[in-house]
Amino acid sequence: MKHPVVILLLLVLGVFLISSADSLASPPENTGYGMVEIPCDNSETNARLQSGEYRKKVDNFLILQDRSRSMAMRLLDTPTVDVKIEYAKGLLNCLNNTLPDNFNVTAGLRSFPSKTADEGLVYGLLEYSKAGFADAVKSIKETAGNTSIGKAINFGSSDIENLSGKTAVILFSDGMNTEIDDPVEAANTLKDMAGNSLCIYTVQINVDIKGRKVMEKIAEAGKCGFAINGSDIDDVEGMDQFVTDVFLTRVAQKTVKTDHDSDGDGVPDTRDKCPNTPEGIIVDSNGCPIPLEEKISITLHIEFDFNKSEVKAKYYYDIAKIANILKAYPEKNLELEGHTDSIGTDDYNLKLSDQRAESVKRYLVEKFGIGASRITTVGYGESIPIDTNDTVEGRQNNRRVVANIETVINI
Repeated sequence: MKHPVVILLLLVLGVFLISSADSLASPPENTGYGMVEIPCDNSETNARLQSGEYRKKVDNFLILQDRSRSMAMRLLDTPTVDVKIEYAKGLLNCLNNTLPDNFNVTAGLRSFPSKTADEGLVYGLLEYSKAGFADAVKSIKETAGNTSIGKAINFGSSDIENLSGKTAVILFSDGMNTEIDDPVEAANTLKDMAGNSLCIYTVQINVDIKGRKVMEKIAEAGKCGFAINGSDIDDVEGMDQFVTDVFLTRVAQKTVKTDHDSDGDGVPDTRDKCPNTPEGIIVDSNGCPIPLEEKISITLHIEFDFNKSEVKAKYYYDIAKIANILKAYPEKNLELEGHTDSIGTDDYNLKLSDQRAESVKRYLVEKFGIGASRITTVGYGESIPIDTNDTVEGRQNNRRVVANIETVINI
């Protein structure tokens, strides 16, 4: 009689272990997204207002936050490979913490896609409150649907049409897969409705050339805003500058003018060789815009199955981003580093790491036509682990090919 009992207990134990293993292998569904912690404070913005050198520039602001399916992807160009929606929420929280205390404005936060205008409006429009806005950011926990920026802008148009004073609309998105509607046309329509009372700003949550162009065109439609990448504002200094540029303006100093300055760029008309410069553009002593530069940096990280060197299909998109940079900037070269876990001999792992790097190079050359002479490969075997080799997960992280490419462009 004891044997059936023992067998039953073993079966129950087996089911328990299997279910436990499953729970460790994949996270439970519908747990929602958190946010990346970005330390920020408003000591500088508070000081600017209190000094009297700056004043409030806007009376209202509306933020449009993308939570489409593509925002569930990871940012391979960040050191911690953050999920885009969690990174974006971290930026929103940082912005909230950087705004001055007792900032008397009307505020709104809209997430998209949404079926109805009411469904997407998670905050406002009402008197801005740091605590209320923080709770609204935390409430964005899911990603779904297409990147319908145009529809979100149209909903936002209804949000702000009856507001008085100056309004800033700020879009946080990766700018990808926007073909479902025309976001630039929607932005132009919004600008036509609001006129000079509206400025549009965009914050791109990744490094994607096509998405960057879309975000730039949306900002250009506002005629007084600008486009920026999230990586430029994900620290105290960057966010402080962003909040200052969007929400504050320097108080004009009372000076005796000896010459008229029609475009307000600080250079008298008699010396201004570039008249009618748009507001906010930095100019030289002749009143002409100073060319600015922006650094583009993207990191490639590809993992491999045990004892394999074949590139898996899920990394094709990441390799394509590297290929796009190499095509756009033919003077840039690339070095691919191959690595392995610690299983196997040193000599074998060294050869395997070489094969992995060569496999990625071959894909870039054959698929995208990148010149083979522009790509060098090096295998490090098991000598440079980034994780422990004592666990399955750690060894998986160590079986990799990595690369980084940077370039500077004029904007």
